[in-house]
Amino acid sequence: MEFDGSQTLIGKGAQADVFRYQGYAYKVYKNTYPAEWIAFEKEQQRAVNQAGLCPIRYYDTDDAHIIKMDLIEGEELEKKVLNGYIEGFGILADAFRKVHAAPIDGIKMPPLIATAGMGLSEEEQNKILPIIERLSQKYPSCICHLDMHFLNIMLPSDGSEYVIIDWMNSRIAPAIFDYARTYVIFDEFSQEGLAIYKQVIADDIKALGISDEDFQDALTVCAVIRKREKN
Repeated sequence: MEFDGSQTLIGKGAQADVFRYQGYAYKVYKNTYPAEWIAFEKEQQRAVNQAGLCPIRYYDTDDAHIIKMDLIEGEELEKKVLNGYIEGFGILADAFRKVHAAPIDGIKMPPLIATAGMGLSEEEQNKILPIIERLSQKYPSCICHLDMHFLNIMLPSDGSEYVIIDWMNSRIAPAIFDYARTYVIFDEFSQEGLAIYKQVIADDIKALGISDEDFQDALTVCAVIRKREKN
């Protein structure tokens, strides 16, 4: 497809740019980005739509490297948090609870164990896959966003409920991995934020019966996967 020149850039990432155009958002990927990964992202979005976790719908275009999406007018939660909106951490904790409480019956989404080893060395796989298997047997599985942070929570300008976006990483897994993933992200960028994050999720972690030892193991898994993504 071709834009008529009235499009506006509203987001820029490593693999894709997002434009506002004729009342929708368009995610335009680099031509080198695998088309099958884009197709997988569409499947992920359909799954979270089915689970009632995100109202944004994806639409096909005549270009396999462009996704048309419903447009949400608003701002990322990060902008408010950076301006001192400490309540944003409460929204983050609530977002986890909302996602983890969603029904998973009939949801077409791969389990974490099925994809975690992709792109890893044999040594790295041997390090993390037994942990994922052990924790998956010990704790109940649910939908995990696996990239939950302030940039992936939108606050609509009309004052309606926050919207969780960017579900590409979501998998079926125990919630411990979702909490650990965000811990690793905070640990990279903000020790102050990490300290607050640990406080706001403490009761939920306790309610799930997650031990300190198991959480440390989940952190190991998420750190290895995060390192692969950054390379």
